[in-house]
Amino acid sequence: MSESTAAAGRRPTRRDDQREASRRRLLDAALEILAEEGYRGLTVKEVGDRAGVSRGMVNYHFTSKAGLVEAVVTDIREGFIDRLRALPGYDRMSGLEAVLAKVDQFFVRLAEPAPGVRARALLVLLVEALGSPGDSGGMQSRMAGHLNLVRTAVEDDIRRGIADGSVRPDVDVVAQAFLVESIARGVLLQYQLDPARTLLAEIGRAAHRTLVLGLAAEPDAG
Repeated sequence: MSESTAAAGRRPTRRDDQREASRRRLLDAALEILAEEGYRGLTVKEVGDRAGVSRGMVNYHFTSKAGLVEAVVTDIREGFIDRLRALPGYDRMSGLEAVLAKVDQFFVRLAEPAPGVRARALLVLLVEALGSPGDSGGMQSRMAGHLNLVRTAVEDDIRRGIADGSVRPDVDVVAQAFLVESIARGVLLQYQLDPARTLLAEIGRAAHRTLVLGLAAEPDAG
């Protein structure tokens, strides 16, 4: 159900479903183009052509190229969150288990073909944001905002872990969240540059063990 339909408190109609399907095709087309050609290669016309809809539909759903990119980044982040929430028992996990689930799912998703397109599109946007002169188009602030939301979610998990006893009380919450995010982005970059030597399963297990050693509370001696 689309946000507008949900906000109106009514059941979606066939037109709503068609509109949402059109929006989904546009997002998927934008993801593919970003992964293949980067932000500078992304045009409203090409997105519409690849999605099989008119250029006007891009503006209808997203207002502008910047709005489309914002929607793509949000879609990547929310898709990952939806995947986490679908894990058995996720809503009952301790804070530490939630952090580890995020890391484990990152590696699982990165190895899958379709999510790999999302990962590459996100990496392209992050890299191109660095080269955006004077933050033209708001790319740097947009991508920094995305990373901040991701880190904040990890910070919340770590703080919850301290409260529930699964995470050591003396950890630096902000620094540890930066570390988790840095592991993910560093592996993402290396995997895109040299996938043959970026052994995701082994690196994922090493990252899991490293985080357990750094975060896990000492067993109760009593």
